[in-house]
Amino acid sequence: MNQSKALFFVAGAALSMGSALAQNANLDLNRAYKAELEADAKTRTSLLAAGGAGYNNGAFQISDGSNNTLNIGGSFTTRYNVSIRDEGSVGKVDDVTLGFNIPYARLRTWGTVWSKDFEYMLQGTWSDTSSLGDSGSGGFQLEEAWGRYHLDSNWSARFGQFKPALLREVLVENEYQLAADRSVASGIFGQGYSQGFEVQYATDQFKFTVGTNDGANAANTDFNSSAESDYAFTGRVDWLAMGTDWSRFNDFTSFQNAADDELLIGAAAHWQGGGDTGSTTGGTADANILIYTVDASYESSGWNLFGAFYGAYIDNKAAGTNFNNFGAVVQGGLFLTQQIELFARWDGIFLDSDLVPSGTENNINFGTFGVNYYLSPESHAVKFTAQAGIAFEETSAIFGSSAVVPVSDSTRYGYLGETKADEVAVTLQAQVVF
Repeated sequence: MNQSKALFFVAGAALSMGSALAQNANLDLNRAYKAELEADAKTRTSLLAAGGAGYNNGAFQISDGSNNTLNIGGSFTTRYNVSIRDEGSVGKVDDVTLGFNIPYARLRTWGTVWSKDFEYMLQGTWSDTSSLGDSGSGGFQLEEAWGRYHLDSNWSARFGQFKPALLREVLVENEYQLAADRSVASGIFGQGYSQGFEVQYATDQFKFTVGTNDGANAANTDFNSSAESDYAFTGRVDWLAMGTDWSRFNDFTSFQNAADDELLIGAAAHWQGGGDTGSTTGGTADANILIYTVDASYESSGWNLFGAFYGAYIDNKAAGTNFNNFGAVVQGGLFLTQQIELFARWDGIFLDSDLVPSGTENNINFGTFGVNYYLSPESHAVKFTAQAGIAFEETSAIFGSSAVVPVSDSTRYGYLGETKADEVAVTLQAQVVF
């Protein structure tokens, strides 16, 4: 073996040994890092169990190590909206409207106090829209403030301000919708927030909820407010026809790693009346209103379906008239990968022909399609959405200053309203949940 070959052999052996040593060193470092993470996790769990603070089950938590806990979380959403309308309907200047907005930025606290059986929730929102009665300038409004006591494994009672158990589409929180927002139909028939009391009986397969409240969309009202009803009652029944995990239906999405197929079927009704009490001139609205719904949700591994029918009977006692309005929604989502989800939705609003002016369209259909990208697979923590929607008929009956049945918080759906068909709404959205 000559000198050059010997040097080459020694160099090769040294490189091989160095690579092996580096691999061993990296392996040792990885093992040490894993052990450190496991020890840190055990320490955090131990601290929470004994009283302290840390990150637990997806939330920041403070605990006294016993019955008192405080979780802190929230979310915010940023959107870029484009509304495209017919120039002949709204004028050349207004046919394209675009810009950014923040429909909501939420903070919430929840936990237990006195006993693990006594839950509480406090949630507020900064909103640039007027859905909660603010000026549209980022004002802070209370959304939820309630306590719930579990009497046993089946019975519970809740009091405070919350969403009465009516439309499932509304009961699912903003952050966990399939599209950028709920259907337009839900903005007509939805219950919003109200103050009241409800009782729930829950088993592995059924939930029965009944309660009394101030009426639909009566958040943050005083007891003498004319915006309330004189009385209101809400009841809902849910049947978990397939599956065993109720928490699967806290959202509309079904990730690819879902363990099994689940089916939830529900029905609900709400009755409220007014016109007989109130300290202000005229008192509460002199009308009786019945809102009702049936719905079904199916979730499988990587895809989901949801459908609902809505109805409302309005007896305007002051005017001596009554109307029946109807609505429906069907939507579904399909994951192409663990992070990319396609979705589509149809929803329709069918107003009583006697309610709208002659020549105004009373049957209005919307189509929506888009894509979601989940930054972290199987998680809503950071979600990006791109969607486009179209109104197949004119929408002046529900959007704009001439609306006879105005949509609650109308701009959040991206439509501004016009007297011709085919308004297009494009939405780009980024959402963070923490």
